[in-house]
Amino acid sequence: MSVSDKAVVTMTDSLATHLSRLVNDAKAALSELPKWERAVHVFWLAGPFILLIERSPADFWLSVLALTFVARSILRREGWWLRKFWVRAAFLFWGVCILAALMSDHVAYSFGETFVWIRFPLFAMATVFWLALDRRLHYAMLALVGVGLIMMCFILCAEFLLIGQEGGNRLTWPYGDLVPGSYLAKTCMPAFVIIVAIATASTRKVSLLAGGLCVFSMIISFLTGERINLILRLCGGFLASLSWRVRVRQLVMVNIVIVVLAIVSVGLLPTTAKRYSTDLLNAISMGQKSEHFRVIAGGFIAFEQSPVLGIGPGNYTLMSPDILKDRPDRKIDVHPHNFYVQLLAETGIVGFIAGLIFIGSILTKCIRHSWQNRENIVCATSYIAPLAFFWPIASTADFFGQWNNIFMWSGLALSLAATNLAAEQTDC
Repeated sequence: MSVSDKAVVTMTDSLATHLSRLVNDAKAALSELPKWERAVHVFWLAGPFILLIERSPADFWLSVLALTFVARSILRREGWWLRKFWVRAAFLFWGVCILAALMSDHVAYSFGETFVWIRFPLFAMATVFWLALDRRLHYAMLALVGVGLIMMCFILCAEFLLIGQEGGNRLTWPYGDLVPGSYLAKTCMPAFVIIVAIATASTRKVSLLAGGLCVFSMIISFLTGERINLILRLCGGFLASLSWRVRVRQLVMVNIVIVVLAIVSVGLLPTTAKRYSTDLLNAISMGQKSEHFRVIAGGFIAFEQSPVLGIGPGNYTLMSPDILKDRPDRKIDVHPHNFYVQLLAETGIVGFIAGLIFIGSILTKCIRHSWQNRENIVCATSYIAPLAFFWPIASTADFFGQWNNIFMWSGLALSLAATNLAAEQTDC
């Protein structure tokens, strides 16, 4: 057996040992739970695969877990989690949104959008204060998210090889919609940043395996044609490479490989590469005349209509045609494509401030915990997902929308759950 063959065997054995330990720990943790809670936790652990099916099953999964947590808390008279500042900030923001909805011109629609939105923060609370409270189950969920990442990559790879990109530059499997990159960038972000950290800071054998997975998943993200999601993953990966036991040599090697692949991709897929280069630069160079700016600026016009409480959560999609009918320099759209502008437009200055408190409480909690527990790779990288999702100048999906929130809050929930982990050294 050659030296390289021995290295592969050693790496495979090491990986098998880690996976076996994860599985055994998860089984032990589940066996300690009451039967009905065991079933709920198994259902939660199936999430990364349910999210690969379609929107309705994914929403059902998230909503059932959120409502089960509320029912469990009421039956057990457990309200200790309500004392957490970010939880109170979430309910404060929700209350302001309900008030804005009740004061809007389309009360029924706006109230409906607002009332059901709370299921997303409730899901995060369920994850943090119940489902992922045991670190063994938390680590198991992160591993399953990693498996989901790999599965999505192979699904999209199959689409590319079998039928090619839609319109020459986009992928849609398994949803039949232009959103698979959101699964990779948002649902999988907590696992992805850990993989990047391992690739740039672990031992050589493990680093090669993790680095290969990172590169493969980034190629797939590129093929989806989803610019913002690719940027999220690039920036998230860069932060991850600096967040845990930095090894300069491995960091440089990973970046060189990414640059080389980027150059090769431009040559092999010029139409897709054009979306990330020429098209993007042309849009930026147009400034206030760009389509992106015209969409975002429409939110400020809506804010001027009702600056205190806004036009009502979700109402922009109904009211923007009328609000912008005399503004040809602004583009009508279903939402302003920026979280903060949307909050100004739909919840006014009051909702905007409440939203800043809510988002700020999540960011502060994750960043502080990450800084204090840098030896644990999960803790050290946990701030990246919320920072990426709530970056103020990013182009975003609908703040109150269904699909975006399912992807986003499944990732945010795991990042927030990392705050349960105490400082400990991680062997990778």
